[in-house]
Amino acid sequence: MFVGAVRNLEELARIGRQRTVADRSVHLRQEEVEADLLLDAVSADRIALERVGVEGALTIRSCHVDELVIDHVEADVILITNSRVGRLTVRNAPVRCEVIITDTSLVSLSVHSCGATRLERVRVEELTQFHAVRGDVRITQARLSALAVRSQITTGRFGRPRVEARALRVREEITFDDLWLFLLDLRDVEAKELNLQRVRLDQPLRATELRCSETVRVNGLVIPAQNSSTITDSTVRGPVEVRDLTACGGDRGRPNGAAHLSLDNSTVMRLTATSPEPTVISLRGSSVTDTLGLPGGGLRYSLDAASSVSDMELAGQVFRDGSQIVSFLERSFTDVTGAALEAVRSALAKRNRNREVDQLYYLARQREAALLPVVRRCVSRGVLGGVLGWGVRARNPFRALVAGIVLTTVGLHLAGPLRDSGQGLTNVGSAAKSLVLAFALWLNIGTGLPSELKTGQWTALAVAFTSAGLLFTTLVVGIVIRKLVR
Repeated sequence: MFVGAVRNLEELARIGRQRTVADRSVHLRQEEVEADLLLDAVSADRIALERVGVEGALTIRSCHVDELVIDHVEADVILITNSRVGRLTVRNAPVRCEVIITDTSLVSLSVHSCGATRLERVRVEELTQFHAVRGDVRITQARLSALAVRSQITTGRFGRPRVEARALRVREEITFDDLWLFLLDLRDVEAKELNLQRVRLDQPLRATELRCSETVRVNGLVIPAQNSSTITDSTVRGPVEVRDLTACGGDRGRPNGAAHLSLDNSTVMRLTATSPEPTVISLRGSSVTDTLGLPGGGLRYSLDAASSVSDMELAGQVFRDGSQIVSFLERSFTDVTGAALEAVRSALAKRNRNREVDQLYYLARQREAALLPVVRRCVSRGVLGGVLGWGVRARNPFRALVAGIVLTTVGLHLAGPLRDSGQGLTNVGSAAKSLVLAFALWLNIGTGLPSELKTGQWTALAVAFTSAGLLFTTLVVGIVIRKLVR
């Protein structure tokens, strides 16, 4: 039969066997419409279309319906536009039939086992849910209370579905659960929480301008090994929890087979992550404003120079020397970089573990110096680090001072100006005089030079020894006092 525009319930009822309207409700079941079906400005408590065949498009325009059920409807396209619907349920639409909902206000929305679905400029007061996804899902400029996309049906030759969201505002949480998608792309999305559970992607995850006021949870996410998944220009005011992030499509026994998730130019409050497989979470120009949790399993962090970490979980780690620090960093980070050292140093400083803070500072400066040109590297690592201890290690200038005194003693004794005639190198008395004079020179005691050494050359040498001794003594005393004051 041919049907044009339907503008009231009576016209809709006459299409099928119901014929009359009961309680402002119409239920069409197993009917055939041999043309496009348009419901225009229809008002009803309930409309149910079940197993209805439409030879064209099913369009619901400018309607006000408390409950609308579209189940097993065969049509080229299902279009709901510029309407107000209480509870909308769309089930079992053919894969080739696109479901389009635009410029519509709803109380709740449920889409089950449908093909491609598109939401544009839609407002939903309660839950929006997609079950048994069979086609692409695209959401644009929508305001929802909560969104859940759960499970899917193998689509065969149509391929795995894409899920894309643009300019999406969700008052509560967004959940993706038990899905195998070709692509998940989120841009300009705002929500209280974002949950990714048991999701597998054929293409890397892309999330841009993601804003979450509470939590992001990633549990059982499988991403391609070849390319990095990224969260860019995003802000999470609560914790980010990553569990069991793994890779597919590569050899997991090799570095290029590791799962790689990157936070680019983003800010998160807290980040905790663990994975049984080799996994890397990178921070590029990003910051953790609270705490970076210890990585678990095969997971490691990567920090670039533009990233910052306010605090880091240490889990009772104690660092007695530089090797223990390096071992801890190698277990937590892909590379022992300056940013990684600064993250641990900041954590130790917040806990007033000043001795370990000094160790981190010394290690960081030595590693920075290792990247300098040859001459500057030798001066920095050898003199500033090895001899002066970068101003935080008292033992380095103390050892240099002791070594200077010993070498001066040996030099004076071998030169023989303090040995009387007939005394050999084994004479203890002359050796003691040399030792006392060396102490006097280096420690600036001011005993004066013996008459035998009152020449211009010896005086210049004595001034050099005294200047070096004053430097080392001042440095040692300053470092020790600083440690005592702290």
